[in-house]
Amino acid sequence: MSLVRLEDVTKRFGQLTVLDQVSLKVEPGEIIAVIGRSGSGKSTLLRCINGLEPIQGGRILVEDDVVNDPKTDLRKLRQKVGIVFQSYNLFPHLSVERNITLAPTVVKKMPPAEARKLAEEALARVGLSDKIDAYPDQLSGGQQQRVAIARSLAMQPKVMLFDEITSALDPELIGEVLKVLEALARQGMTMLLVTHEMGFARNVGTRVVFMHHGKVWEQGPPAQVLGNPQTPEMKSFLGSVLH
Repeated sequence: MSLVRLEDVTKRFGQLTVLDQVSLKVEPGEIIAVIGRSGSGKSTLLRCINGLEPIQGGRILVEDDVVNDPKTDLRKLRQKVGIVFQSYNLFPHLSVERNITLAPTVVKKMPPAEARKLAEEALARVGLSDKIDAYPDQLSGGQQQRVAIARSLAMQPKVMLFDEITSALDPELIGEVLKVLEALARQGMTMLLVTHEMGFARNVGTRVVFMHHGKVWEQGPPAQVLGNPQTPEMKSFLGSVLH
């Protein structure tokens, strides 16, 4: 069964249609790179899957949960669907450990000792075991982003959503975050990434989804979509990012 399913999803902001009857399935273990120009609906797509934005038409399912059903407990849903944003959103007054253990202890009612162990494991996965007692302002942007990933991992989600998580980083820091994503991919984590990193999409993605005007315009294996675009819109987009 698909882990995530979007069926004819429509999302409007006032008169503006941002997602126009989008249908998409995500299978367990897939790494889907979502690409497209600004305003094509990519980030909104992720926010709708996580229940952060209501939709005006269609359905979104995560396993058996209908995200847009008013009866769905979104707090429980978000334990299955982690999301990491471009801005790290760490609490500056809390240590790295507390940033990571806050949700497991509050939402999952996990004992503090167990939560700390989880934080240690999550930090090990992002290569920051030595930073557990540090505070966000003692970390580089790349390290803060990796802590944000660890925080999401600590909730043991079924699927991770990444929204342009390298776009605010200096070039030398982008590589360290992408390495973490590559490791997660090898470990079998299901991921949807909105990204400008075409090399990552090509080398690590199992599928590339090109969005244009709120629709899924092209999708398929990276070699096919990036190497042999079928539409003028895709060709034009690739021309602008691969120049």
